[in-house]
Amino acid sequence: MYELKIATEEPSYTFVQQLVPAGSLVGTGQAVCTLTDGAMEFHVPAPRQGLLVEWFVEHGAVIENGDSMARIVCEGELVAVPAAVPMRLG
Repeated sequence: MYELKIATEEPSYTFVQQLVPAGSLVGTGQAVCTLTDGAMEFHVPAPRQGLLVEWFVEHGAVIENGDSMARIVCEGELVAVPAAVPMRLG
């Protein structure tokens, strides 16, 4: 199990949309949500495959470096999961 966090140099992002509902499987690298910095939108990829079991944020929430956005349960041995780096759309 891990908590999806972002690694960013930006001061903050605004949470725009969940792309994967709680209770759904996500693949490694799959976009799970959309964020904005006010000028551009970004997708946040899942660092590791698993079952997204809970969202901690809703539309309009401000997300800062290291904030937890969701909980994902994985199979296999315990390993460190890096924070996700938002990827610019377009």
